[in-house]
Order: sequence, then C-alpha cells, then structure tokens
Amino acid sequence: MLKHNIFLIRNKSIDLQHKCLVRNKLSYVNYLKVLFMKKIYSLLTVLALSGVVGAQNLVTNPSFEDGLNSWTKGPTGSYTLPTLSTDNPKSGSNSAAYINAGATTGFYQEIPVSANQKYTISLWYKATGDSTDARIWSVYKDADNNIVYQSGSSSDSSTDPLRGPNNEYFEPSSEWKQFTTTVTTPANVVKLQLAVRAYRNGTAYFDDFSVTSGNLGVTDFTSSKYSLVKNTMVTTGLHFVKKAQIQIVNLAGQVVKSAQVSADEVLDLSQLPKGVYVVSGTVNGEKVNQKIVKQ
Repeated sequence: MLKHNIFLIRNKSIDLQHKCLVRNKLSYVNYLKVLFMKKIYSLLTVLALSGVVGAQNLVTNPSFEDGLNSWTKGPTGSYTLPTLSTDNPKSGSNSAAYINAGATTGFYQEIPVSANQKYTISLWYKATGDSTDARIWSVYKDADNNIVYQSGSSSDSSTDPLRGPNNEYFEPSSEWKQFTTTVTTPANVVKLQLAVRAYRNGTAYFDDFSVTSGNLGVTDFTSSKYSLVKNTMVTTGLHFVKKAQIQIVNLAGQVVKSAQVSADEVLDLSQLPKGVYVVSGTVNGEKVNQKIVKQ
C-alpha cells in the first residue's frame, strides 16, 4: 500500500512537472511571438520613417519671415506684390495679404522640380468676399521656359488641381484653412511656378507654403546632436526646445503641418490624428529630424 501511494505521488509530481514544463514552454513561445511582433513593428516603423524623414520644403521663405524675399509679383505684368501682415499669421510673425484687392492680382515663386515625380503642394489661406476671392494658379516650365500644364492643356483647367483647383476658388474662410494636393509632374518639366491669386474686392491672406518631393531619401533621424522637441510622446501639445522653421511629416511622406516656432513654444497638435510622425527642422545650421508619437 505504501509503495502504491509513493508511486501515485511520484506520478502526480511527474505530471505536475510536465504541466509546468509545457506551460513554461507555451509562455516562452508566446513571449517569443510577442518579441518577434515587436521587432517586426519596430522594423516596419523604421523603414517607413526612413522614407519620410528626408522630406524637405523646396519653397524658399515659405512663411514670409524674411519679408517678401524670393517671391515675385505676377506672372501677369499688372499684378502687385502682397503686403506683409502681422495680424494673426498662421505661424511665425508674418503672412502675405491682399486687402480688398482692386483687381485680379497675385504673386509666385519658381521652384526646381524633376519630371515624372510625385510632389505634395500645400499652403494655408484665409479668404473673404464673394466666394471668388482667391485660388491657386500654378503651372510648370520646361527647359525652354515654355508653360506646361498639370492637366495637359491650357483649356482644361476644370481638371487641373493646380489651377483653382479645378477652375474653382478656395472655399471662403475667416480662419486659417489648408489647401493641399499631391501631383505627379509631367514629362520634360524643370520647374514649378507656384502661384496664387486674389480677385477684385476680395481679401486673402497666405502663409506656410510647402512643396515636398514624394521620392524621399533615407535619413538617420537619431544622428544629430541637437534636439527640436522635449516631448516625443504627444497628447495635445508639442514642446519645442529651439527656434526653428519646422515641418511635421506623416508616414506617407505628406507634410501635415508646418510652422515657425520659438524656443519653449508649445505647438497645439490636438487635432492631429494618432500615429507616428517625424518633426523636421534646422538647429544651428544642422538638419534635425525627430520621431514623435501622437497619442
């Protein structure tokens, strides 16, 4: 009887050890699965980020912090330059404004681009009047300075995202509103004439122009000795360390926000969707890119 009990106890002990071993193996397997998924997610994130942190704004003086330098009246000869406005700019200290325009007018900047490449074009505006107050009116140039249209024809503005867009006008807004579009440049073009217009009796403000290439290079965003932001986990506000002209880029390579920020400024990102982004700017002459996570 004693031997039988000892045998039962020994079997139960072996069975318990076996169950513990199986349980531990399952736990270890699950641990490996979780670890593997984390590694895969991190790798995918790095690969995605490597495609977006190289996003560079090709527009010179995009938010008019250097006055109207690099911008030209036109392209029609009768057009005039806008005035600088310090009244509630989108970012920084200035915006460009036409107040109660006396006639159709506008200004532009010519930007080198490559043919058959994807670009995202963005600007912020305010427009009030009779709903025909302001719009984008942009074209390309080839090497001989001939005009090339996004839609392929001067008469086909109704399908041209860079003229109107689509021969329409910017939606009226007394608050800052963003216009953005992504296009593929036509063959043989060498520059984009980024132009906007204001119309008779209309009032229009413009700020934070941006043109970024969709074919972005790989940049190591951890290599810089400088930092742009204090908090990389963001709920509502992004706290900046340095004064800079910055862009926030999503994993699709699109510039979702651009701004001129000051040291210790907190930029409101409460409306930014949750996700991973890259903040790009220049600190002490060095390009800095930092990953942030919007929670």
